[in-house]
This record gives sequence, structure tokens and C-alpha cells, in this order.
Amino acid sequence: MSSGDHDDHGLGDSHDHDHAHKHSHGHAHDHNGEDRHGARQPARFDPARAARLDDPRRFEHLAPHQVLELLDAPRGALVIDFGTGTGIFAIEIAKHRSDLRVIALDEQPGMLELLRAKPAARNLGNLEAVLTDEVERFAGLGDRILALNVLHELGDEAIKQMIGLLKPDGEVLFIDWDSSIDRPIGPPKDHTYDAAEARARLEGFGLGVELLPALKYHFVLRASKTNVRENAAPR
Repeated sequence: MSSGDHDDHGLGDSHDHDHAHKHSHGHAHDHNGEDRHGARQPARFDPARAARLDDPRRFEHLAPHQVLELLDAPRGALVIDFGTGTGIFAIEIAKHRSDLRVIALDEQPGMLELLRAKPAARNLGNLEAVLTDEVERFAGLGDRILALNVLHELGDEAIKQMIGLLKPDGEVLFIDWDSSIDRPIGPPKDHTYDAAEARARLEGFGLGVELLPALKYHFVLRASKTNVRENAAPR
């Protein structure tokens, strides 16, 4: 799993990256040797820049209440924040919905250490920070999965892993940077998808995908395994 990080790649910066990779849709590995085949962004987020993920200005264009409404989690649901980074949205979900069990999942131990160190996280009994190595214990248990600013970073294997976490009637909410929108923040356009490209990629994994109204800088997709026969892309 690529560390999701909900990355803004610098609020107001010039979109510069720490990586000298060229964009590729082919077979690729990042600096750590992780298989990222299929990922649009060529390298995962650098944890040395993690402080940017906690900038409260992020809520100006992606408010937690919007995410909660779109997530539409049933009472008592297991919600997995897939690629939580420092957990800024996982904390908000757990704080505002005490009935939920929230799993903040990430592949990078350093990100989860930053999450656990936050006083807000320590005070939430319904929030658990989990390393990807432990993800199998949640296989088939997820009522809702949040994939916020992560799809462009996910390789094919990570998407398969995500699908494996869903209950038969579970749903994944994808909120990601829209390459069709001019924006002063976020990763470069050629590192992200537009809504149609993202939908086509997910349908290729046998998911039924619903396009929801766009946000200021993001497209929004809801995906599930329940309507595959109706919505899957032709093969």
C-alpha cells in the first residue's frame, strides 16, 4: 500500500517534488523497492514532509463534515482510512462519530507514530492506528473505506488489497485530486486522474463505481462490489 497521506504536496508551493522520476504507467518501484505497478504518481510521499499533512488550511477546501456526509457510514460501522498518513481525517471521523470503529491504516511506521503522538488521537477509544503488515486481520470486515488523496499513489496490488478489506455490501469512498481542475495546490496534473480515468481504472478491478458531485479540487467516486454486473467496464 502506498502511504496515503492525503497529500497536498505543499499548500501554496510550486508543486516541486523530491523525486527525479518521470511519470510512468508501467511497472515501477519507488526508492524503497515497493512495487507500484499501475500507480500514476511515480513515488510515494516523503514522510519528512509529514508536517504539511496537518496544516489546518486543508479543511478550507475539504471539510471533515463533507467527508463524513459522503462516507455515509452506518451506525456501528468499521471504517478504514486507507493510507491515513498522520491521521488528520481519521481523527475527525472518530471524534464526530463515536459509534464507529476507525482503523487508521498506513504502510509507513513514522506516519503512525506521528498520529499516535497527537493528544486528540490518544483520547479516542474508537481509533486504532494499524500498520499495513497487520491488515489481514480486517479482511472482509470493512463497512466503509476512505481513500482520500491516495488513488493516484496506489499500485494495482494495493487496490486489490483494499477490495479484500470490504464486506460484500461495503463501499469505498474515493476523494482525489482532479487533473481536469486548475488548482494552486496538490500534485502535478500528470500525477493525478480525472474522474473518468479514475472510474475506468476502478471498474477494471470489477468494482461498481458511482460518480458523485465534485468538490472544489477533487472528484468523488463511490465504489462497491455489489453492482459489478451492471457497472463494470466492458472487457
